[in-house]
Order: sequence, then C-alpha cells, then structure tokens
Amino acid sequence: MVNPPAEKVAIAEFESCIEHRLPKDYRSFLLEYNGAWIYQYITDLGSNGGGGLQLFSVQELKENMYYMEVYPGFLPIGTMYDHYLAISLEAVENQNPNYLYRIDNDDGPQALTLNFDLFLARFVVSQGAAFWEWPIYNAASRYYLEGDE
Repeated sequence: MVNPPAEKVAIAEFESCIEHRLPKDYRSFLLEYNGAWIYQYITDLGSNGGGGLQLFSVQELKENMYYMEVYPGFLPIGTMYDHYLAISLEAVENQNPNYLYRIDNDDGPQALTLNFDLFLARFVVSQGAAFWEWPIYNAASRYYLEGDE
C-alpha cells in the first residue's frame, strides 16, 4: 500500500527543519509515493496485522523526529522487524552512498552498506526476507563450503 505523492514544499520544509537535504533516491521515493507498507500482514478481517516494512510519509517523519535525540545524526525513515530503518545524516553530508542503517535498540545503529534504492530493490526481490542477515560469500567460498575446493 502506498500513499499519494508528497508535495515538494512539504519535503523542503522538512529538510529545513532537520537542516539537512535528504538523499536524492529517498527524496524521489517521497515525491512518488510519500511512504508505504510493503509485505504487510493483513488479518482475515482486513486489518493491519503488522510485519513487513513501513516507510514513513513526510508527516510520519516529523512525528518520529524525537528518535533523532536518542540516536543523534540518524533520521528514522521506517520500521521493519521491530527495528528502525534510518539514514545517517553524516554519511549523506559526506556524500557517502552507503548511508542506510538499521537501528536496534539493544545494539544501536548497524550499517547496511546500502542506499535507499538498493535496499528497497533487495527487500522486494527477497520478498520481505531479512536479506541483510544472509551470509555473504562468493562462488569460490561456496565450492569450499560444499567440499568441492
């Protein structure tokens, strides 16, 4: 489920409020969808059962800004699996394309080494699975693990 597009003025006001410009790919998402629920569980009665990925609208970004006090320098842009998906404003300011983090209240911010577009594409392709937790290995290590050195 997606929302109607955000207005450029609303995004500009929000950027002025946080004193940072949003990353281009995330800004484009807001201009087209202004938040979304992806792979959300719907109950038999048709109500929201949670789960999946919630990406905040501009209004929801404003409502969740208080988390910036808990994790300074991070802007929560959504929730997934009881964690926040957040933008490192410092990474954006330093033009680091790997600005996306997952914030776990127990372990704090954890780098996803992704930008918003890559994260969203992989989340959709993996059908909502926690792809960032998958072991990372290449073809050579696969053969090794299978005993085919």
